[in-house]
Amino acid sequence: MSHNDCALYAELLANIRQISLAAWLSSPCDASTRVAVLADCRTIELRHCNSIHLLTLPAKTALGSTLLPVQDQKGSTSLSWRLLLDTSYPHPSHQLDEMVWSATDLDPESGVACRQCATEVVNSGSVKVWKDLPSENWAEMMEFWHCHKPDHHHHHNPSEEDGKAGEESLAARGYGASSAISAQEGVGFVDLTTLLFEERDCQNVTFSLSTFDQSAADRQSLLLVDDTTNHAPNLNVFCSSCRTQLGFFNFRTSAVTLLKWQISCKSAWDAAPTIPECLAATLISTISRSGSSKSVITPLNGTAQESHMEANSEKAIHIWVLNSGIAYSSSGAPQRTPAIKLLYRPLPRGEADKMLEAVTCDSLEINLPAQAVGEVIRHLDDSNVLLPPAERVFMEWRVGLLTRWERRV
Repeated sequence: MSHNDCALYAELLANIRQISLAAWLSSPCDASTRVAVLADCRTIELRHCNSIHLLTLPAKTALGSTLLPVQDQKGSTSLSWRLLLDTSYPHPSHQLDEMVWSATDLDPESGVACRQCATEVVNSGSVKVWKDLPSENWAEMMEFWHCHKPDHHHHHNPSEEDGKAGEESLAARGYGASSAISAQEGVGFVDLTTLLFEERDCQNVTFSLSTFDQSAADRQSLLLVDDTTNHAPNLNVFCSSCRTQLGFFNFRTSAVTLLKWQISCKSAWDAAPTIPECLAATLISTISRSGSSKSVITPLNGTAQESHMEANSEKAIHIWVLNSGIAYSSSGAPQRTPAIKLLYRPLPRGEADKMLEAVTCDSLEINLPAQAVGEVIRHLDDSNVLLPPAERVFMEWRVGLLTRWERRV
């Protein structure tokens, strides 16, 4: 979109039952400028200097066939209004979709394929059941419940031996703080951003400490090549056909973890999740779990042989969520798009690590593969130019729109 063009931007604010509308003009507002809501209550018409621009609102407004006032904004190139939302629009449930592709969304016995080349990496029928994984703090929550349940009274001060015995008892029950869910043959575990499988259920995948060229079809053979494999938190997992990185092998859970945005799977929804949608789900879950609206997105340290040079050149993103439940439309993106409105600023990996280590840090860390972090930065930069020019920057932050998953068919 040229800087000389007129443009419109509309943002649905369902919580306050309004639609925020902004227009920016190629020249100052004058007698030729006219903005109207058409009779369908969904279309905005902007007339300025013999040009006409239309925009479909993200929801119906109550002001059909209404001419919006511009007299008090004459001489300005930026115009704005607040429109009343139509009364038939449902009130928000305050429960946004956190899970992208939940276990109930996925078809039983569905296969899983590489999204790039359609090579099947988990055979149809291999997975008999899909199960949602609990939230990240499930072990701590279960331990707290077990130690402080209402009908349990402590009549003495527990000794160190009691504490050790208690932790062993919790671990035996499967929800001690050190517990981890391990992969199971025939079961597909579903996380916010990944699907987790037992290695024997996977095929056409290649394992590596670093790149595809240094890979091996048999994971066990890597143990004979390099002892550092035993100390690596993950191995990279690639599609054997097109060499696309699909995910990781996690030694702690003994599981092949496939990234949702790199694979295809039969589900109840036509659309497949993207990197921004998976990150948006993670941010919503983080806010729900911790109450923190600030996060630092850092590249995932996937393997033992990550080079120091690559680590220094990597980017992280500092994010501050403003509103997790908006929908917008713009001249640059005319379709209604659900999104998270946020402030963001890319920063070097080293600076992000220092921030997270500081005692005063008020941000939580979220890990993504380095390639995904770069994709998120590009997505936010593209969304930034959809906003009115006066609303694109706030102090050292940029304003962005992170596309959010919405259940649709």
